[in-house]
Amino acid sequence: MEKFVIKFKKLFFALRYRWVGWEAFFVALKVINDALDLPFFDDKTFKRKVNKCFNKKWLKCEKGQYFYNFNGALLPQLIDRKDVSALKQVYEDVFLIPCRFNDNYDKKTVEFVDFFVPEGAYGYIDGDFDVSVKTGDVVIDAGAWIGDFSAYAAQKGATVYAFEPEKRNFEMLNKTKILNPQGEIIPIQKGLSNFDGETEIFINGSLSHSTTNNLQHSEKQIIKLTTLDKFVEENHLTKVDFIKSDIEGDERNMLLGARETLKNFAPKLALCTYHLPDDKEVMTKIILEANPNYTIKYMRHKLFAAVI
Repeated sequence: MEKFVIKFKKLFFALRYRWVGWEAFFVALKVINDALDLPFFDDKTFKRKVNKCFNKKWLKCEKGQYFYNFNGALLPQLIDRKDVSALKQVYEDVFLIPCRFNDNYDKKTVEFVDFFVPEGAYGYIDGDFDVSVKTGDVVIDAGAWIGDFSAYAAQKGATVYAFEPEKRNFEMLNKTKILNPQGEIIPIQKGLSNFDGETEIFINGSLSHSTTNNLQHSEKQIIKLTTLDKFVEENHLTKVDFIKSDIEGDERNMLLGARETLKNFAPKLALCTYHLPDDKEVMTKIILEANPNYTIKYMRHKLFAAVI
């Protein structure tokens, strides 16, 4: 009975908040096709259909230029099927609350959404505990990808230092910068870690997230790394208000390289904790050692921290 209730809740959520256009029809068709083991609606066809629904809802055209518009946060058009599928997942974590819940990151909303989306939102408000982007904030976007969260923060009126070391993602990030002049996105083709130097990453897919693991049939790239503390010092930043991080398990090293920033500026933190099994414990220890004044809260795949 409990499993049935959970499935019903997920179906209701998808119908009300996730699926757009004819997407629900295609999902039902795929379920029937797979249940009866029919050859008519394979995975490739299904993804092409649901991606078309997604594009019809969010892809806009102005003066001959196509772009995605998520409540004023603009992203360049994606062509490859895998890229659009990736953006559909990112949409649920970054843009679902701004687009479907009026940008409301209160505890009740975030906890409700967190149960249904892949990784969870990048904001959380519970009384005085407020981890959300404000107008005038200086934001660090570690693992910017094509600039999804950067575009959201820029649309809120923040200045965003967007760190993305992978070359194809960085090219798209620069296009996102041009599309969003209302804030300021400053793309930086480096990764954030606990040392200044270079490392190898392996790219699996087109506009794919990277990994330091050697995956078969993956493209190898040499990327540049720096520490946030060094970047802050070299660029004479007088404040850092918000750090968002999704860097494939290197969040802990980013924090180690940001200890002075955490101590001196106490930025709000929204960090992914699903890459390594001990992410929450390790990151919590680093944060509190750098600044014991932090209050930390956890969601299923996120860590939020703020000094109240």
